[in-house]
Amino acid sequence: MITIYVGDTTDYLSHLAKTNDSNAKLVTADNFENLPSGTYFSSVGDIGNLLNFGKLLQQADKIVYAPPANGYWTGGEDMKNWTEEYIENFSFKCYVENYKPPAFEFPEMLQLADGRKTEHPQLWTAGCSISHGVGVTDSQRFGTLLSNQLNLSVSFLTCPASSIMWAADQILRSDIREDDIVVWGLTSHRRFPYFNNNSIKHVKVKPYSTIEELDELDSENLLYRNLTSVFQVSNFCKKIKCKLIIASLIDNKILSCIRDFPNLVVLSKLWGRGPKDLFIDQGTDNLHPGLKTHQFYADEIYKKISN
Repeated sequence: MITIYVGDTTDYLSHLAKTNDSNAKLVTADNFENLPSGTYFSSVGDIGNLLNFGKLLQQADKIVYAPPANGYWTGGEDMKNWTEEYIENFSFKCYVENYKPPAFEFPEMLQLADGRKTEHPQLWTAGCSISHGVGVTDSQRFGTLLSNQLNLSVSFLTCPASSIMWAADQILRSDIREDDIVVWGLTSHRRFPYFNNNSIKHVKVKPYSTIEELDELDSENLLYRNLTSVFQVSNFCKKIKCKLIIASLIDNKILSCIRDFPNLVVLSKLWGRGPKDLFIDQGTDNLHPGLKTHQFYADEIYKKISN
């Protein structure tokens, strides 16, 4: 077994290693290869360069991290950072003592909008503000109305102004199981999630926030990314044997690419084209559909599920 004490170039590292094993030896650029079993100590400075340092650690069965007690590294912060970077990588390969990897708290970008409600088959609703129910109460949105018709619990993977990519990610990472039903209210392809300062901005056609976002919205790449998201979700649902219903709620260029999907329900552009004529009725904000429209959505989707 090879144990290697890793730290700075000063004498404390030698004292520590030899306190635990009087036969501990210093490893340098001259003797780091093909080490026999035993206890060793070294640093990036002692061994010469990071390539040699990596080759040394590849031989270790156990690494003991021993940073200087006063926090001062003779090679400065770079020496500390390089040492910890390598120890972090090798912690996946061997046992590392006295090193705690940096804690990763799931930031907003990885949060799920909702969770599973039951161990029995259930309904999942995904999408943007229409699926979220902006303009109506929670009990009036089509996902809730549909869950009542199906007599199933429902979870909402929804967020106002969100994109197809965001909804796809929510579906793919949720605890969706065989025999569940996923109803995805498909939104415009000209949207994308933009992460900055530990928060997600859901960028849509306007207003543009930065030149980078404007370029992204005008690129064919955005259509490609959203379209692949649809096919990824479709494949996922087939694999786990849950039913996927895609409800096209907003006029969408992607629609022509998925017209052969067996469980597609087209619910957009059934009335007028003006902002006030897109839906049967208006919600409380005069921008989103009202209760009558949500009931229509629920009824049409229910027909597709029943068939």
